[in-house]
Amino acid sequence: MDGVLVAAACLVALTAAACVSEDEGMSPELVRDSAFAGYTSPEAKQTACGSCHTSTQREWQQTRHASAWAGLQAGGHADSTCWKCHTVNGATNLGNDTVGFFSVSEASRQYYQDVQCESCHGPGAGHVSAPEESQPIASISADTGAADGCGTCHNGTHHPFVEQWRRSLHGTYIPAEAANASCAFCHEGKARLALWAPGTTYRERSVTPGYQPITCAVCHDPHSNANPGQLRRPLSADTATNLCAACHQRRPVPQLSSSSGPHAPQGPTLFGISGWRPAGYEFPTTPMRHGETERSCATCHVSRFTVNDAQGDFAYQSVGHSFLAIPCVNSAGMPDSTNSCGDASRNFSACASSECHGSESHARELRAGLEEDLLPLVRTLWIDGNGNGRLDAFPTDSGMVAVIRQTQPTQFSTSDTLVTTAEGSFFNAHLVGTSDGSMGVHNPFLEERLLTASIAEMRRVYALPVPPAIAARVAGLGVTRR
Repeated sequence: MDGVLVAAACLVALTAAACVSEDEGMSPELVRDSAFAGYTSPEAKQTACGSCHTSTQREWQQTRHASAWAGLQAGGHADSTCWKCHTVNGATNLGNDTVGFFSVSEASRQYYQDVQCESCHGPGAGHVSAPEESQPIASISADTGAADGCGTCHNGTHHPFVEQWRRSLHGTYIPAEAANASCAFCHEGKARLALWAPGTTYRERSVTPGYQPITCAVCHDPHSNANPGQLRRPLSADTATNLCAACHQRRPVPQLSSSSGPHAPQGPTLFGISGWRPAGYEFPTTPMRHGETERSCATCHVSRFTVNDAQGDFAYQSVGHSFLAIPCVNSAGMPDSTNSCGDASRNFSACASSECHGSESHARELRAGLEEDLLPLVRTLWIDGNGNGRLDAFPTDSGMVAVIRQTQPTQFSTSDTLVTTAEGSFFNAHLVGTSDGSMGVHNPFLEERLLTASIAEMRRVYALPVPPAIAARVAGLGVTRR
């Protein structure tokens, strides 16, 4: 019975807040909207919705959405064209875009400032008066030109989050992976949300199959500022909690039941714990410097840079949501829609701004040198002759592991209890040459040692010849068995 009384009290309070009139002693200038409830107390940032949804209200008050109006004024560029994304109205949801902030009196506009609940969920007055009949539910879908959702505001030349995200791998999905239960939690948005926020309600949740890519709401919590950037997990270097490594660490070490090689090993590689380790060799025990920074993966993969035109005036603000550490740019410095250019056409500003390297040119030179160092080691072990991403026997593929695949096929088995030298060496060659995707940048110290130790073991166990230059490098690095 007490719960009924509390609900009734909420309903009375909210109804009074949303329907104001002169008869209640309010100023005649205070004309409120009939569809959007807005604040009940602008000074306290108390939303009408928050009178019942108290925990969400407390969390939301700590976010930048709760200070969106003040932030706009403080930015020095406040303009009426900005209002739709800094107030409660119908332009960012499925409501009428002429209501809310745009329909009330000047004195009432304070009640509709900031990105409140209704900015995303839509008009709430109907829910206030009949909670069981009207349930404003927000969308997690994101796209350019969307009628509601994050993309209605987080777009454009100054903050093109949704445009860059849409071009990224996060912005799409492969139906076969989305439908596969073992893949979906990293390749499909609704499946990942079910893990991280199982109680979340959103419009697409009940749509079957209604697959979603890894949308904004998968990584960002619209209600909470528990982590910087309203992220659902921190960007710390701990692989158990790191936001990015939650998915980018699926198969960082060999598995006896799989001969497919590594899968998404980026996080553990960055932190220095990936790869096959032949017994008797020493490996770096400290993580790569990038992994020790506060933003970890995002230090390089979510980096901003500004593009100015030929006259030096602002042209575009890249917000790093293509998630490419060194994105391709055109002759004007604008991000390209592809990722197929050479290093000379890539923007290396993330490397310079991360305090790791003194300049873009220095970082570009280091990357070129690193690839020149590691690629011969990878190719000594394995060259994927037909480009299928799998190990085939020589002569389809070549390199030391392809030779063993041809001459000693029993060294590759998923039914035993041992990772053979051939299997482990293939895993390391695949990790550095293909699946890690950075050609050593994520952790050059670890990756070079994995390759040289593998080559030394392949030579020792199978008596395979090694090119003199490679043999000299293996010996010169001190990669010898204890």
